[in-house]
Formats: sequence, C-alpha cells, structure tokens
Amino acid sequence: MLSLRTLKHFSTLVEERHYSRAAAQLHLTQSALSRSIQSLEDVLGLKLLDRSATGVRLTNPGRSVLAHARRVLAEAAALQRESELIRGLGSGDVAMGAGIFPAAGFLSPLLTQLARDYPGISMRVEIESWTTLVEMLAQDKLDFVVAVTHSLPPSAEFTVRPLPPQHAGLFVRAGHPLLAIRGKGALRAALMNYRLAAAPLPPRARAQLAALYRLPNIEDVPIALECNSVAALRAVALGSDVIFFSMRESISCELSEGSLVQLPIPYSDETELTCSIIHHSRRTLSPASLQVISMVEELMRGGTISP
Repeated sequence: MLSLRTLKHFSTLVEERHYSRAAAQLHLTQSALSRSIQSLEDVLGLKLLDRSATGVRLTNPGRSVLAHARRVLAEAAALQRESELIRGLGSGDVAMGAGIFPAAGFLSPLLTQLARDYPGISMRVEIESWTTLVEMLAQDKLDFVVAVTHSLPPSAEFTVRPLPPQHAGLFVRAGHPLLAIRGKGALRAALMNYRLAAAPLPPRARAQLAALYRLPNIEDVPIALECNSVAALRAVALGSDVIFFSMRESISCELSEGSLVQLPIPYSDETELTCSIIHHSRRTLSPASLQVISMVEELMRGGTISP
C-alpha cells in the first residue's frame, strides 16, 4: 500500500540526489531508505530512479510520480494543519529541555518544522545536562525534557515515555592514526596517546572511561575539551586527532559520509543508554506540548515528522 512516509522518502531523495544525504536528513540508515524506495517501486510497478556515480536520477515514470507525490504531501500537510488548529494544537507556549546529545539528533529538524508549519507555537529550548534539566523540571521551569537518563533515572514523581536508546562510543576523524592499529589490545594501549573531547559527563560515564583507559581515578580521564555544544566538539574531532566521545545518533550524518569513524573498542558493556521524554506527573501538558512531544517521538524513532 502507498503511504505518506514512503512518498516523503521518495521526495526527499529526489531533492537531495544522494542516498546518504537523504538518509541523514530523514534520520534513516541508507539500507532502510533503499528498502522504502524499493517498496514504493514494487507497489507502483514502476522504476522511479536510476543510480549513477553522481547520485540518483529520475526516470520518466519517476517524474510523473514525483509530481503526484508532492501534491499528495501538500494536501496531507494542509489537512493536518487544519485539524490541529481546530483541536487547539497550533498555538501556545512550550518550554522544552533537551540533553546535549539527543538535541543534536532531533532539534534542528524539529524547530524547522515548527517554524514552517506551527507559527502559533512559541518554543523555548534549554540544552543542558540531565542533572540540570531534572532540577528545572522539578521547579516547573520546563514542560518536558528529552534526555539520556542512564546515570540518574527519574524519580516516581515523573512520567517517563521511553524512546529508542542512544549508543555511546569513541569516534575519530577519517585517517586518524588510531585507525591503522590492528588488534583491540594494541588499540586500547594507544588510547593514552590521545586526549578526549566530550560534553560534561556524570560520574558514572567518567568511571567507565577511566576503566577503558585503565586509570585508577576518574579525575585522570584525559579530557582536552569539555563543551555543551556537540557541533563544536564535532568540528574539533574533524579537524584534529582528539578522540570524540559521543552518541552515534548525534553524528549520524558524519558516520554515513565516513568523515567520522567509530573506534572498534567498546566504551563500556552497556553502550545502549536509556533515552526518554520526561514530564511531571502532576502537570497536565498543553495541546501544544503534546504536539511537540509527538514530533520528537517520530524523529527519535527514525522517521520524519508527519506533515
């Protein structure tokens, strides 16, 4: 069956003209995007795209299908906006908190969609560590928070909406000297020759890094740069030999392009870190907040925001 999602995938791929760029924009893997396009071609019984060395090219049937797809997507967006206005979802003030790494994965597309399709919603976003965010949430300064809660699970006074886990790892630029080392033992021994770039880390994360570096004290973890900006940390990793501690989901585009590469050594035995939407149980969320939450959930589960 045809779906808006597959039509959106097709339209985005045509706009980007390259599977890796389209997959990054859609927060999909390239294989998932390929399967989606293949399913659309199978349903229609048409060849829509040709691959080439420079990307993808529309076939003649593909051009006709693209015109129809854009009209269908535009009509669906108009219907969605109209229904949301009727239900009161298109206006209001929302105060959202986001963890440093989750924000890098979903915030830009979320805010872009809000600015384009929900001009009546006023957003305030706080990007902080989970420790700071939970304090703000407890003081009713935020409506809800999206964060990795691995080190400090929320208390019973909060409602928790599980999201797909984040995956921690150590990453370096393509061509980094560490990538030439063979064998995990030799690679682990060479780690001490390079310093880390990371967001402010809770004690549990520092302890796991200390164990990885075989250091007796967490204060000895060789962090060269500590910053709340994933974009700044990413730029440093791309332009130097520091090791970047990050979540895979926050740098999916660079990993897809191959400009950043994960070191073949585990950060810990629990690389899947719990990620959730958290809000106060005693507070009733506004329609606007619920709308934003549904958009975050869609993005974090690897889809696009339904127009």
